[in-house]
Amino acid sequence: MQAVGRPSTEKIVVFSLLAAGVFVVGLLLLINSVTESSREKALATVDAEAQRIGNSGPSMLDKAAAVAAPFVAHVGAGRFAEAHALLAAPYRNAVPVEAFAKACRASPILAAARSVTLNRLRQQSAGTAATIEASGVLDSGAGAVPIGFVMLPEAEGLRILVVSLANVAVLQGVTPR
Repeated sequence: MQAVGRPSTEKIVVFSLLAAGVFVVGLLLLINSVTESSREKALATVDAEAQRIGNSGPSMLDKAAAVAAPFVAHVGAGRFAEAHALLAAPYRNAVPVEAFAKACRASPILAAARSVTLNRLRQQSAGTAATIEASGVLDSGAGAVPIGFVMLPEAEGLRILVVSLANVAVLQGVTPR
């Protein structure tokens, strides 16, 4: 039997460096594989969320603005019958167009309305009932004023129940006047 010789120091260093190199390459490949799979899952999640948001339609704030903007334009132009049609059923049923027009004319700021920009929305629910509170800025010939709307969802879409200027109700269908 022949004795196995001891490897030289140079061979030990070379084999150690080769083993370390193979280990580092293997570790890098493993990290890359895990990172790629995690990245693909994250991208799929982001794509699905973007698709869901894209297909959800207009936001509730956009829906409120789609009612508030024509309402303000109609009131500012003196088209009170058209504005009255955008009111919630309880308001329309309690207040005839003539009384509504008189209330609009009684507010010089509202009567001189040009446009509205909504920038905040709050939705409240109790059981099946819901209200939408939208607020923003009214641009009027009398100046810019904070405006608030309380809206009710109806079959035709959102409809206006209360209009407030600077937190004072100027048009409201909650109590008889």
